[in-house]
Amino acid sequence: MRGADRLIQQQYEMLLRRDVARLPELYATDARYAMPGVTVRPSELPALLRTWTGAFPDLRVEPLGAVRTAGGAAVEHLLTGTHTGVLHTPFGTVAPTGRDVAWEVVDVVRVRRGRIAAWRSYFDWGQLMTLLGLRVAGTSRRPQDEPVGLPA
Repeated sequence: MRGADRLIQQQYEMLLRRDVARLPELYATDARYAMPGVTVRPSELPALLRTWTGAFPDLRVEPLGAVRTAGGAAVEHLLTGTHTGVLHTPFGTVAPTGRDVAWEVVDVVRVRRGRIAAWRSYFDWGQLMTLLGLRVAGTSRRPQDEPVGLPA
């Protein structure tokens, strides 16, 4: 049985090599891959991940830490890249900004019988849009030196 660590490593290696066509082979047939606003079947995963490598052709992944269980793992990563392609989001498309960005992602992966049974990728779309220089409706920017506290 391939453990969660190996499957996670394989998926990220395939992503970074831009070799995503075979990703469904890592997944159980009834598995789902989810990120905020999007859930796909394994057969749809290559197209979804191509949108990310198209938007960030120099996409890099730096592991920050992991928590492992018998049935899977939660892994924190720092993703970095230059936004030189169109980014397709659940909210619409974002034209290239040319910005270098870094955002944190936590992947929670469950494994069953040597295959990925579920992969949930958690990140903050608002943070990413702000890093790209876009203003997200309903948010405001505060000066970095302004303290954040609880209301009295």
